[in-house]
Amino acid sequence: MDRFREAAKARRTLFNAWLTLNNPFLIELIGEAGWDCITIDQQHGLGGNEALLACLTAARAAKLPAIVRVAENDPGLVGRALDAGAQAIMCPLIETVEDAEAFVTAVKYPPRGLRSWGPYRARLDQAGDYFTTANGFTIACPQIETRGALDSLEEILSIDGVDMVCFGPNDLSVALTGRLDIWAKEVKEAMTLVLRKCRELSVMSLIFANDVDFARPRVEEGWDIVAVGTDAGWFSKAAAATLGAARTK
Repeated sequence: MDRFREAAKARRTLFNAWLTLNNPFLIELIGEAGWDCITIDQQHGLGGNEALLACLTAARAAKLPAIVRVAENDPGLVGRALDAGAQAIMCPLIETVEDAEAFVTAVKYPPRGLRSWGPYRARLDQAGDYFTTANGFTIACPQIETRGALDSLEEILSIDGVDMVCFGPNDLSVALTGRLDIWAKEVKEAMTLVLRKCRELSVMSLIFANDVDFARPRVEEGWDIVAVGTDAGWFSKAAAATLGAARTK
């Protein structure tokens, strides 16, 4: 099953649980809670390859399709995450069309790309010949979070093999305004542009929302995938709220 593409075709927004603690048990709880998919963050998250493998194993058991954000645009990191069972790879800090092309080349097998053969876990979820189906199942998701990526947006979205993009409002707000302000006018204008271009060019759209207040309008706008905060943020807020409630006389 390809939950990402099926939901996008049906214009149904998926809710993404963004993990920075990268704990397998949390993934089981997230699945039980009813989230649609997860992002395992290896750029700003905890753990290395062992944590990644454990999280992808838990995701498969919980029936949660997994996006992995790699630390950088490196074909070794991309291939490792795909072989371990990630369906989608997110790449941060894309600046140019050349960056995006190099990323797609790492995600896709020949003749489109140069991904090396060795899908030791990835093949477990695929019926038939994995090599012939992988390029249509895997997802290359460059992030739009720099001025360069925004300036080259249409060219990046037009690259064969760019299946999805992730709009990063935090980094983009800094790039566009010099301050961390996801509600800035410049960020709102960029969001509108990215979503419109994704629809025009049939590219799936993912956006990270810091909180529910930012997420709700994005769902109404029809983004394909909306991430709402992070596991660490949820825990921090719940821990503070629980303690505050217990201390109240």
